[in-house]
Amino acid sequence: MAALRKATVNADLNVGDDANNKQSRPIKDGNYYKVNQRKKGTVYFKIFHQNIRGIGKKAEELLSHLNPDLPHVLWLTEHHLQYLQLEKVHIENYNLGAHYCRQLHEKVGVAIFVRNSLCFSNIDIVKHCEEQDIEICGLKLSFGTLNICVLTLYRVPSGNFNIFLLKLKTIVQSPYTPTLHFIICENININPLIT
Repeated sequence: MAALRKATVNADLNVGDDANNKQSRPIKDGNYYKVNQRKKGTVYFKIFHQNIRGIGKKAEELLSHLNPDLPHVLWLTEHHLQYLQLEKVHIENYNLGAHYCRQLHEKVGVAIFVRNSLCFSNIDIVKHCEEQDIEICGLKLSFGTLNICVLTLYRVPSGNFNIFLLKLKTIVQSPYTPTLHFIICENININPLIT
């Protein structure tokens, strides 16, 4: 299995309407995102990304690497399944929240699995997907007082970079509100020395 990557967000759980309580923005601190806490202790919103290179029978292995500190959201890129196969994948304590499966080419695909305890809504962005240029799925969820939009995307190294940028801009602008926090997990295969 490929190297594991983990990130964490501290969630602002202050639900009082104190006049001094301004909406906090996450502040990056290493691999963590901190949100100002006032009245309650820190609660972590845990996310995990894995380029799974074909999920097949790897779900149990994946969970064994993550136990006992299971993340709230699993982002999987390159799951290599069609939708009917993907919906049969069982990851204990998780629901398939959003996905994209290729129609014309084999393999790849992206998916987001969400802990059973969280409420979420799927963002319909499949119309913006173009195989190889941008393959993306997303959902919105609430965690404490944070409204979070999570997106996962994939782009092949030979994909059209201009199409990728235009589509991503459109996708991010669509659900944007000043109080919506974005977390984007990507496997976009871009050489920063060339772009």
